[in-house]
Amino acid sequence: MGVGALVVFFVICAIIAAFVYGSTGSESTAHPASASVSGAAAGATVSHASANTAQFSKVTHLSASTIQAHWGSGANYDGITVHPDLRDSSDETIEWSGASLPVDIQIYTTKLDNDFKEVKDKLVFQGTGEITTWKDGNMFMGGGIKVPYSSMQVPAGEHYGWTIVTVHTPDGKTYADTYQITSLTP
Repeated sequence: MGVGALVVFFVICAIIAAFVYGSTGSESTAHPASASVSGAAAGATVSHASANTAQFSKVTHLSASTIQAHWGSGANYDGITVHPDLRDSSDETIEWSGASLPVDIQIYTTKLDNDFKEVKDKLVFQGTGEITTWKDGNMFMGGGIKVPYSSMQVPAGEHYGWTIVTVHTPDGKTYADTYQITSLTP
């Protein structure tokens, strides 16, 4: 029942996202946020020469999420979108713009350890992307970072895993979160 309820939740989220994104018309904020499949940049530098660091001063943590997405033709999902949401101490989204923030993404399969705790196992994707507005952190706003299923190297029989997301802000800080319900297959 847990997996079934999860599937229902994601279907409802996708329907709501389609409604919200579709109803914004010309006000949508679609932009080319995507992940590079060439590998993650260790210690990535932020390209934000004129970014206002004050808008990031209230950030205390990151809340990451992923959702299956279509961006090509066809009935199947093309991949996932990763949504890094910068939050304050009240767990509210920080609304920001005017900067390009590098985002490191790692996606793993999972396994049970000797104590029957779920832990990360095999790395199936590692790359970087960027977000340019707070709306990329909200799965209902149509942004996010695209990670195609074709760029993941998922072992047979694996369907869900963990996504570890690290955002680098203009004030030199990094924030990380692990989303533990990432779909690894369409």
